[in-house]
Amino acid sequence: MPLPPERLTAVILDWAGTTVDHGCFAPVAALRAVLEPRGLYAGDGEARTGMGLPKRTHLRALLGARGAEDRLDELYPELEAAILSQLDSHATLIEGTLALCDWIRSRGGRIGSTTGYTRRMMEVVSASAARQGYVPDAVVTPDEVPAGRPAPFMIYRNALLLGVSPLWTVGKMGVTPADIEEGASAGTGTVGVALSGNALGLTPAQIDALPSFERVRRAELARASLLEAGADFVVDSVADCPAVLGQIDERLGSGARPGARG
Repeated sequence: MPLPPERLTAVILDWAGTTVDHGCFAPVAALRAVLEPRGLYAGDGEARTGMGLPKRTHLRALLGARGAEDRLDELYPELEAAILSQLDSHATLIEGTLALCDWIRSRGGRIGSTTGYTRRMMEVVSASAARQGYVPDAVVTPDEVPAGRPAPFMIYRNALLLGVSPLWTVGKMGVTPADIEEGASAGTGTVGVALSGNALGLTPAQIDALPSFERVRRAELARASLLEAGADFVVDSVADCPAVLGQIDERLGSGARPGARG
């Protein structure tokens, strides 16, 4: 007897740049506050390179590039404190987040989340998001699993908490290559979000203020970085996600798995 058709069971969302903090400003501001006074900050571009990774891993990479990795244990507690001081003021929901959640839940799907933030940091972000109406069904942080992104363990824990399987019926959505690699390593479909995240690092107003040719150029680079990381689909913002998630759902219903294009 043939198995019944599979459908999309859950979507696992990133936080900074995907659902909150358009442009991923909180981590950058914190890194600058800790590293710049010590002459260890090489600019926002380098600081954004490791975005999406666990924050200790991100700081280690930045210090290593400056020949100062031996200062990791000294500076990481300061970075944690600096991030905590930034989170509440950078936790505004990105437009389209609540509509996306409504779309997912209207079809019986569940909503999980992964992040580079620790549980303590996520307590601040989650509380602020909840006040704005965003409450995912699961929140998993890298300090709760053997390794954070790009390892798949946060997605595995989401699947357990959400009670969903197999993993190819799950979609993973985020704004960094680490997000995409996380989903790919877990075997989920992956959707990159290009314009609200780290690749542009701009507010909506700043994007609108760009000259049209520069806006197009930067958008193309942002999309390319996510496709190069292996994203199955790339959209500009969460507001565009129902369309591609619908395609994933249709493909599952026809017997295909996420990642199979054409």
